Amino acid sequence: MITYLEPLSTAIFQVGELSSLDLFDQQGILLLSKGKPITANILELLRKRKLYTLKYKLNKSQGCNKTYKFDESEYQDIVGNVREVFEDMCLFSVDHLYKTLSAVDKIIHELEGADQVYIDLNKFRQFDDDTYIHSVNVAILATLIGMQIGFAGQTLRDLTLGALLHDIGKGSIPPEILNKPSELTSKELEIIKKHPLIGEEMLKEADLSAEVLSIIRHHHERWNGHGYPDGVSQQAITLSAQVVAVSDVFDALISDRPYRKGLPPYYALELIIAGSGEEFNENIVKSFLQCLVLYPEGSIVTLNTGEVGTVIKVQKNYPSRPIIKILFDKYGNFLDSDRICDLSKDLTKFIASIDFKYVP
Repeated sequence: MITYLEPLSTAIFQVGELSSLDLFDQQGILLLSKGKPITANILELLRKRKLYTLKYKLNKSQGCNKTYKFDESEYQDIVGNVREVFEDMCLFSVDHLYKTLSAVDKIIHELEGADQVYIDLNKFRQFDDDTYIHSVNVAILATLIGMQIGFAGQTLRDLTLGALLHDIGKGSIPPEILNKPSELTSKELEIIKKHPLIGEEMLKEADLSAEVLSIIRHHHERWNGHGYPDGVSQQAITLSAQVVAVSDVFDALISDRPYRKGLPPYYALELIIAGSGEEFNENIVKSFLQCLVLYPEGSIVTLNTGEVGTVIKVQKNYPSRPIIKILFDKYGNFLDSDRICDLSKDLTKFIASIDFKYVP
């Protein structure tokens, strides 16, 4: 593992606020520990760009396979930052940008060093499913994929920032269309399809990189050219926009919408796999499968049959269909003999719900 110091220039703090990061000077001396209150001194150093955070890169040859669960309290903090930006979007100001960049830093800091991440989707879904919640989820997933395919530094920051802002144009779409509980008319659909262009136009003067703007404009483009607004295909879509496209569709599929209930994560993942090489870049889908764990070993799951068991193995080629040791039958009777269910072979069964409490 290689460690290095990186200047902290995007986070925004207030005096007295608890720091979400360990803060160092240029020589690597710890000035403030994570969780300690920000002082006026620290704030002044931040303004002068004299604060640093400790970063690290994993040596792939070490074969590290760290699985990490995204912290719920950190998630709520990130949502709070993004909520403030999305709920006050008359003009995208410098303050809005700082708050969004602060969320970017927090997401990257949470995910660094993890080869795989599992997210307690059921718990996070207790939040309202507004656009900013979706945006945070997409940013987390996109950052994870980006790290898997080798994004780092400013390239990774641009990816996370673009993912956070990808749907910002929806703020200009009439709510009666966005929240319509029935099928959209062709005219309403055309209005919805304008949100990438609206978002790009809103942010053109915000000093964002061309890469971020490309994500906002092209996150609904598809590998086969059947997306919108420009109908471009394959390499004409930036790699970052391709990553956000996969993340966006996955989170949209598992989210409740006014016109339908969210799909089970295993089903959403299988739809993404089905679109590999057609709607989505095959390599990005492979990276997504490698870094997202839906059902980590040790989690307690309930099958559609009513049986309850524990995940004993996640199969790399079938991440949505792990091997389960059945603990209770469908009548709630404890089984004292080993009964193993391989969901990749028994396609009549699937995981209906999951409990993360017993995950190491």
